[in-house]
Amino acid sequence: MNDINHIIIVDKLPSPICEQPGRLILEASDYFENKIDYNEKKPIKMINLCNDYDYLKKGYYCSLLADARGDRCIPDVTDIAYANWKRIYRHAFTELEEVLTDTTIDLETLPNGELFIFFGRTHFPALERLARKIFDIFRMPALRLKIKRKGKSWTLDDVGVVPLKDLGVNIDAFNQALNQFVGAYWAKSSNRNSEEQYWLAILHDPEEVSPPSNKKALQKMITIGQKMGFYVELITKKDFHSLLEFDALFIRETTAVNNHTYRFAQKAANEGIPCIDDTTSILRCCNKVYLQELLKTKHIKTPKGCFFHKQQKKSIQLDSLNFTFPFVLKIPDGSFSRGVFKVNSREEFDHCLSDLFKKSELILCQEFVPSDYDWRIVILGGKPLFACKYFMAPGHWKIVNYDSKKYRYGDATCVPIRKVPEIVLKTALKACKLIGNGLYGVDLKEVNKEVYVIEVNDNPNIDAKIEDELLGDALYAEIFKHFRKIIRPA
Repeated sequence: MNDINHIIIVDKLPSPICEQPGRLILEASDYFENKIDYNEKKPIKMINLCNDYDYLKKGYYCSLLADARGDRCIPDVTDIAYANWKRIYRHAFTELEEVLTDTTIDLETLPNGELFIFFGRTHFPALERLARKIFDIFRMPALRLKIKRKGKSWTLDDVGVVPLKDLGVNIDAFNQALNQFVGAYWAKSSNRNSEEQYWLAILHDPEEVSPPSNKKALQKMITIGQKMGFYVELITKKDFHSLLEFDALFIRETTAVNNHTYRFAQKAANEGIPCIDDTTSILRCCNKVYLQELLKTKHIKTPKGCFFHKQQKKSIQLDSLNFTFPFVLKIPDGSFSRGVFKVNSREEFDHCLSDLFKKSELILCQEFVPSDYDWRIVILGGKPLFACKYFMAPGHWKIVNYDSKKYRYGDATCVPIRKVPEIVLKTALKACKLIGNGLYGVDLKEVNKEVYVIEVNDNPNIDAKIEDELLGDALYAEIFKHFRKIIRPA
């Protein structure tokens, strides 16, 4: 049974659930007795389809034991408790009715005012958003939604769990939704072979102007991942509700706390799905004020700096700073050299600060440390992965010159890790330990035998023909080795 990816628990065999490759259908009693023979090094997902999820009943105990054994289960025991707690329905209905009012379907066409939802899917395309929202809230395999008319509008009357034994004529639709949910269609795909043990989603934005990985790099991830036992699929923000079908998530579009990338990372965390970048890394790395204060507290050398808040706007005394013009003002959540401005006088300072306060309550101010290049040390799982020198854009003080069309980017060259100055490596590793154990790009300046950390980035660039210049395919292989380790820890 070493090719099992999903265990489906039912009350009794035989069951109406279709047999599929990679699927083990098991009686609840056998799960209680742990009568399972499979390769424990592979991630196993469990779907609990028992008929009764009530407290201390068979379905309840299956999910409870799954939690104790470390098996990922839908629904988990928290989902069951939540679905059985009627007091939460009022809050949920308010949220769901907002989605319902946006639907274009004639709800009169619903038989008996009922909508069946299987794993967040329904055969009414106009109600897909509502169905997925309900599944996000209630997390149960089969749900029945009752809708009734209230005056000229529609309102939700009830949401209930549908036992497997009561599906009746809907069993085919349920099996189809189950196949989609567990990725059974991949088993039939000519793009997938039997050696692919893990499913990795790469979140990207095909329209992003400056993505962290270019198209060639993403393609390399797909092909090299396949060689290393991974099925790799590129997903976009519209695939939010499909995340549960994967074993891990790799975010390869620019992250931000206030957009969908953070929500993907949060959903992955909630579902126990390993993710790069994780929510903690995004929160810590996406704010330069946080990084400045953290590095200062831990006595890691950075350019001299302070931050101003909006109430100080008219009372800032620059004479009290321990550095002089020119200096740099930074919006805390800027990326790719955006939101970073050099000011040369009090007039420029006041004008720039006034504009930046429209976007953020706090603004970071740092001394200007000129250099021909920045070191970029990329750390994965606490170990150096590769090193680059990012040179300033021609005639400019930043790596990216957004005001130039012809010479926008500076050159980049990779440097073997063994040739990176020891103090640069040690400083980068020390800074990363303060953030987490994921994938980070540490930017440093080496000036007059001093090393300064400029920032620690989550979501560092990994582009074909640039960052993989020295390591080539081995760079991507190291990433997949790390994913294998965090999907199934030793």
